[in-house]
Amino acid sequence: MLPVTIRRSSRALGAALALSLAIGACSQSPPPGAMGPQAVPVRVQELQPGTFEEGSDFVGALEAEQRIELKPEVEGRVTRVLVSSGSTVAQGQPVVQLSTEQVQSEVAANQAAAQAAGFGREAAQAQVDAAQAQLTRTQADVELAAVEFRRTERLVSAGALSRQDLDNAQNQLNVAQAAQRQAADNVRAAQAQLQQALSTFEQAQAQVNVSQSDLGFKQVVAPVAGRLGDVSLKVGDYVEAGQTLATITQNSELFLRIQVPTTRASQLRTGIPVELLSPDTGEPLATGSVNFISPEVDGDGQSILVKARFPNEAGNLRDGQFVRARLIWSTTATLLVPTVAVTRIAGQSFVFVATDQPQEDGQTQRVASQRPVQLGQIQGNNYQVIDGLQPGDDVIVTNILQLQDGSPIAPEAQTSATP
Repeated sequence: MLPVTIRRSSRALGAALALSLAIGACSQSPPPGAMGPQAVPVRVQELQPGTFEEGSDFVGALEAEQRIELKPEVEGRVTRVLVSSGSTVAQGQPVVQLSTEQVQSEVAANQAAAQAAGFGREAAQAQVDAAQAQLTRTQADVELAAVEFRRTERLVSAGALSRQDLDNAQNQLNVAQAAQRQAADNVRAAQAQLQQALSTFEQAQAQVNVSQSDLGFKQVVAPVAGRLGDVSLKVGDYVEAGQTLATITQNSELFLRIQVPTTRASQLRTGIPVELLSPDTGEPLATGSVNFISPEVDGDGQSILVKARFPNEAGNLRDGQFVRARLIWSTTATLLVPTVAVTRIAGQSFVFVATDQPQEDGQTQRVASQRPVQLGQIQGNNYQVIDGLQPGDDVIVTNILQLQDGSPIAPEAQTSATP
């Protein structure tokens, strides 16, 4: 049912149109044999049930899944640029080669020093082995002298040997024990020298490792896979350690930060569809979904941070690209009528519907029937139909300004579409 106000305005407008046509017909009666009004060529569109999406628009810039700056670990002069701007690089792929002459000489010098330190370590180890062998011999001499002293002591007690023989045995034992102590001191000294030689060798080897690492750092490689940005380096340029040479962007997935008002908090949930639209043309760019909702509220703007994820296999989206995003809160089945089919008279919306009108000769003629309609919100190039139209109605979408209620029409093309 149409509202009372719409029925009254429609009835009044119809009466006015009928009166105007009647006056025109009386004042300009066609001569006998004259033909009727010429049919207006129009195009019609058959209305079919569609869907109306309730959503909110936001703006923002896309962020890549990962974006890193390519920086060298060491300084040097560029000898080769191995890739071009915009190339796709794999993880570990060489990008820039720096001069290695100075580092190679440092590696050779450090390797020579490490080799000399190795010889010193081997010599110190040989001294330790010799001192240890000497200590073993002195220990055997001490044990032998001790046995001889005890045997002499027993024979002196029995009266078989003199006291002088016992003193000689004691003296031999003392000499052997002194030699043992000296041998032990020599072992400790040799071991100290060995530790020093080992330390020197380890330091030299560490310097070799550092210089070899520097040699490896002379080749700047991609730490992650992605697409390379602008590479402005040229052969001969000198770069510092930590200087940004280029950027590598992984844009197989992109994210958009959206600040949603707290008034929509009850409608927020992960998985809500999000459409990306071009801010210039309004054309759809991609469809994604909400994958993060912040548990906190921004106190200044009273908004909630939401992140939406968008797959980008085709690569038509870019990091930093400015876009308009539409969060779709709900989808409702309804009729949608093209905006080009709608005219407004005195604040009332009308559309022309193609209908078959019976003639006196029993034939039917295709005419434009003007209908008042009640419309809702606009979605793209269509209005939501609340009342006045039914599925299957043939709505006229061209030459609207040339039509009046009851004007004969000649369809240009018949289309059936779901907005």
